[in-house]
Amino acid sequence: MGEHSTLTVAARGHGHSLYGQSQAAGGIVIRMESLQSVKMQVHPGASPYVDASGGELWINVLNKTLKYGLAPKSWTDYLHLTVGGTLSNAGVSGQTFRHGPQISNVNELEIVTGMN
Repeated sequence: MGEHSTLTVAARGHGHSLYGQSQAAGGIVIRMESLQSVKMQVHPGASPYVDASGGELWINVLNKTLKYGLAPKSWTDYLHLTVGGTLSNAGVSGQTFRHGPQISNVNELEIVTGMN
């Protein structure tokens, strides 16, 4: 690669993306499922929340929160998708009319761009 060349990098969970979002022609695709090894934590206090990585599956989030008598306010209709993948598309589902899309129920995001 030359001095001014750029390299396209795409994050890919399970590949259920819109318009090829999880692809990088001539670039690098990073499988985000590897981030599932990051410990997901449920904080069941007065304002309950979950710390989960972008590679975590919604089915795992749901199963973990149910142990505390909790569940996400809004999730996708297919739970074998990654948290980061659905949030990148707002996370519109059957619960959206009542609780908003998934992204409206996020308190904090850490976005890693790979840029210096």
